[in-house]
Amino acid sequence: MKKILFSILALCGSIVATAQSTDETSAILQHGDKISVYKGNTGLQQAYANAAEGDVINLSSGSFKPVTIEKAITIYGVGFEDNAETNTPRTLIDGEWNIGKDGNVLDGFYMEGVSTNSYVYFRGQIKNALIRRCYLGYTVTFYGYSENVVFNQCRFNSIDGRNNLTNRLLISNCYVGGRVYAFVPQSFVNIDHSIVTTLYSGNFQNAQFLWTNSILYAGNNDKVPVGAFSTVKNCIVVNGAGTFDNNMIVENCHYVDLANIFADSENIDYDESRTFVLKEPTTYVGTDGTPIGLSGGAGWNKIPSKPYVSKLSATPSGTNLNVTYEAGVNK
Repeated sequence: MKKILFSILALCGSIVATAQSTDETSAILQHGDKISVYKGNTGLQQAYANAAEGDVINLSSGSFKPVTIEKAITIYGVGFEDNAETNTPRTLIDGEWNIGKDGNVLDGFYMEGVSTNSYVYFRGQIKNALIRRCYLGYTVTFYGYSENVVFNQCRFNSIDGRNNLTNRLLISNCYVGGRVYAFVPQSFVNIDHSIVTTLYSGNFQNAQFLWTNSILYAGNNDKVPVGAFSTVKNCIVVNGAGTFDNNMIVENCHYVDLANIFADSENIDYDESRTFVLKEPTTYVGTDGTPIGLSGGAGWNKIPSKPYVSKLSATPSGTNLNVTYEAGVNK
């Protein structure tokens, strides 16, 4: 850990100057060379209100109230789960959250290391967005056209396309506890190096996707593990998870009993300590030459790559604001 002390001129107007507690929830806005600090659970809202296109907001541990995102900004949290090694609690967005606005275009949005505990709504047109190393606890819903949207190394429940068009939605190295569904057939959706744990049935149509290098599990039933007219390549299909229909293209897939897939457990359930490494990584190989599932491709890494901030304290001194914090770099 490295402790850093610095002074910021004329910052008192943008922060409650009397705040001096440690480990207080805070948001740090980076606008060029200017740094602004906002304290409390409204910190994200305050930082966003003062942010411009291209700015970066760093969120501490703790719970933040959501704000509708209409600007192309970057948001970093400290992680979507508590980190015992660094004694760093998670960053939580508490409540329903809108990314984008009906009738508008949001082009360029990046978020990493954040957990949500309610529904996330993508509204308007969403382009060039990357959601990385986040936990999305409820359904993510697309209410309009999307283009070049990526979910990477995330844990989430379901994604509902609401019968909208997406031009390249990539879900890579993600743990999907529900389904991805309801994008029109003209869409391009690729689910790669992921785990998907819920079956597809007649109530979840328009899931005509490209499935690559993933582990597909639908429980012990006679339904199909993917949507109709899908293409499935180099996937592990859990025995008992249903069969593919004739309207699907299936290449180089493996049918394996659940107890024989993972080295760290005989089930597919999510646990914070799990690595999801395969028992036979050289046998079950994806199209890219790496193991099928979360341990292949980019791997399963939940720790944000951005430096994290903790024990932040702000003390006014005349026209200066002395800010003390501890920082570390997550690899």
